[in-house]
Amino acid sequence: MLGRVTLDQLQILIAVADYGSFSAAARRVHRVQSAVSQSIQSLEDALQLQLFDRSQKLPRLTDAGQAILSDARRVVGNTDALRARARSLSSTAETEVLLAIEQVFPNEILISSLREFHDRFPSVSVTLLGDGLGAPEESLEEGVASTAIYSPVWEGKSGIEMSFFGNIPITVVAASTHDLARLRSSISKEQLDEHVQLILADRSRRVRGVIVGSKTWSFADQFNRLDFVLSGFGWSLMPRHLARPHIESGALVELNLTMYSGRPLWFPLYVAHRVDDSPGPAGQWLIRDLRKRFDVWQCKQSKDPGDSQGIQVRVTAA
Repeated sequence: MLGRVTLDQLQILIAVADYGSFSAAARRVHRVQSAVSQSIQSLEDALQLQLFDRSQKLPRLTDAGQAILSDARRVVGNTDALRARARSLSSTAETEVLLAIEQVFPNEILISSLREFHDRFPSVSVTLLGDGLGAPEESLEEGVASTAIYSPVWEGKSGIEMSFFGNIPITVVAASTHDLARLRSSISKEQLDEHVQLILADRSRRVRGVIVGSKTWSFADQFNRLDFVLSGFGWSLMPRHLARPHIESGALVELNLTMYSGRPLWFPLYVAHRVDDSPGPAGQWLIRDLRKRFDVWQCKQSKDPGDSQGIQVRVTAA
């Protein structure tokens, strides 16, 4: 009959395996060597297995010891996760953050922020909802998401607490093979009308930005639209950071439109949550960190991201 196995014994087993000897493990766990040796002997007695070959100067794991070591690491790892979750709960941190976010939000910011979030709140899980236009707002209103970052049709909606988050720079592009890309002078409204404008619209017919051309194709997904722009199907207003790699490669060309006269274009983002479901400590930290990183990123995109002469590209009802 197998005896009782303790967490302390498993931790000492791992220490001996990692540091190569009973004496080194003893220094690591702040015990005398005899206590470490006794702990391993007790574990072997409880499991009725020889875990170490002691016939040479340094102990060497047996095949059985290697197998038990893998199980020990898993048990200790699960225990550490349990303790981390308990710490989060004791500090009133929520167990999950549900974030709905616009596809235009820079992934580099999101990834770096969530990496640090995981280090600070290891037991708090995160669900990211990043569907097409209108989806973040709907997820928030339906209670699927607890926090959302998006561009609303209008501000001040009942039951939603909202604040300005930042601006996404916008550019006007077409494929380098497109007829508009061959025009060297500023492009007029009449010239644009001869070509298809690729826009974003949701199932409620809300459109991101302005419809300039008389011919439009609508897409619900930002990246699907980008593929069509790259294929030369039409021209589009596009988040600059999504278009930049293709501009630098020569696949896309930025267009100079007469109607904008070189003024910068911005797509505004807001952060929002339901009044009856405020973010907990973990969610609040995540939004603060995203704001901080976004501010730095935004400054790198332009010398003056808050230029009052710029034009905001808003979501409107078609």
